[in-house]
Amino acid sequence: MHQTIPMQTFYYGFPVVLLTTCDEQGHSNISPISSSWCLGDNIVIGLGTCGKAFENLQVCPEAVLNLPDNTMFQRVESIAPFTGKAEIPKHKQGIYAYCSDKFAQEKLTAQTSIQVRPTRIAECPIQAEMRLQQISQRDGYAIIEFKIVQLHAQQYLVNEQGHIRPESWQPLIYNFRHYHGLSESLGKNFRAR
Repeated sequence: MHQTIPMQTFYYGFPVVLLTTCDEQGHSNISPISSSWCLGDNIVIGLGTCGKAFENLQVCPEAVLNLPDNTMFQRVESIAPFTGKAEIPKHKQGIYAYCSDKFAQEKLTAQTSIQVRPTRIAECPIQAEMRLQQISQRDGYAIIEFKIVQLHAQQYLVNEQGHIRPESWQPLIYNFRHYHGLSESLGKNFRAR
């Protein structure tokens, strides 16, 4: 029997992303996010409009989607309560604290991107350099569409045909506000390569 439950935040399981954006001076900011999906060479994310990442996208319409693996959950969580905005909105005060350099705070390695200005995070096994295509603002958040312009993956994840080995990739999943990894494979889709 199903029970009706209140909808506070319906995060039913998404890969964690460390989104890097840059400001007008070219300084990169890291924003942990958990709402994204990909189709072809398009990536769509959900992002709060009061954060530094959204502000940065207004001045530099490029970003890098860095995918941490499941070993990085503590590093992701350690930067999650920080914002790159010096002026914290009133409704976020007491929840977030200011941090000007999340790379230094968590000792993450900035890696130069090939086609976009924001830096990549070397510790993340998969990275997608992206250019902004469209922003659709809602009440306090935005749905943002990007076009992938360059992909990177650690060599151990890539097979001879240049595809990601699903058995080697262990994404960090944000599941109802808890971090999870994957279980063993149950099988593959008919379209799998």
